[in-house]
Amino acid sequence: MQMKIGPINAATPTPLMSDGAFDASSAKKLCRRWIDVGLDGVLLLGSMGEGMLLDESIRTSFVETALADAGGQLSIFVSVADHTAEQMRERAIRYAGMGASCLFLAAPVGISAAEAVKQVLDLCDTSTIPCAYYEVPAVTGVTLTFAQISEILSHPNIVAVKDSSNNPVLAQALTARRKLGHPVRILDGVEYRACYSAALGYDGVIHGGGVLTARRVRRIWNQALSGKIDEALTLDSQNSLCLARLYNRLSGPVQNIAGQKFALKLLGLLDHAYVMVDQPLGELDRQRIGQVLDENREWLA
Repeated sequence: MQMKIGPINAATPTPLMSDGAFDASSAKKLCRRWIDVGLDGVLLLGSMGEGMLLDESIRTSFVETALADAGGQLSIFVSVADHTAEQMRERAIRYAGMGASCLFLAAPVGISAAEAVKQVLDLCDTSTIPCAYYEVPAVTGVTLTFAQISEILSHPNIVAVKDSSNNPVLAQALTARRKLGHPVRILDGVEYRACYSAALGYDGVIHGGGVLTARRVRRIWNQALSGKIDEALTLDSQNSLCLARLYNRLSGPVQNIAGQKFALKLLGLLDHAYVMVDQPLGELDRQRIGQVLDENREWLA
């Protein structure tokens, strides 16, 4: 499939069995889910996908399955984020060879901003397929300035940026800047403001809630672009509170990955809800998630 970047994209969880092994059966069901809810593209192995915690064999198996079962119908983006530039380079070569649509590059953890820019640009130079930059300082610990991000976006092999900074000034600057010399898609990585994202001028969204709520996000997006802002805001509020409750953001501690996996299990899309991160779910948490699904079943089922 020729690489294209549409407006409604998701960062997917990685299906794992109860012993932490790759769950191939659930992965196939998840691929069907991406298609059924109308996603334009899916990001594998990002922060929602627990990518930096996974064994290379699991990563490779998920990419293989996604490409085989969904690669002909939507774009498959793959994160190569890691602690070292060497590991990111090896992954970039491997995923490009497997047929990934686009590589998502993030700053290696624990380095300076200037060195992060250099390493991302070096990867862009050597990649044989299109690349996107993933600004996620909460995970990498590295925050780039707008000027530094612009330097990355000016590279001819960069086709998109995922803005997960939750920085309103950066959002304004990114959506205002359109003269890069080549097309770059500006994607919002924050899942609690789809109406704002569309109205401000993002080209689309790519975030962890999309596997569950893509139908509703597309409705919000289309309403906002057609000028139906009041309707879009109402639906956006419902969507945001749905995700916030699933992820336990209204009281804490945050259980975004565990909450989504358990919700997907209740929907019959995952056989297991195992997570690598430290996000335990108690019985009250499971009851809360079940209640949220019941209340939003029209959009989530």
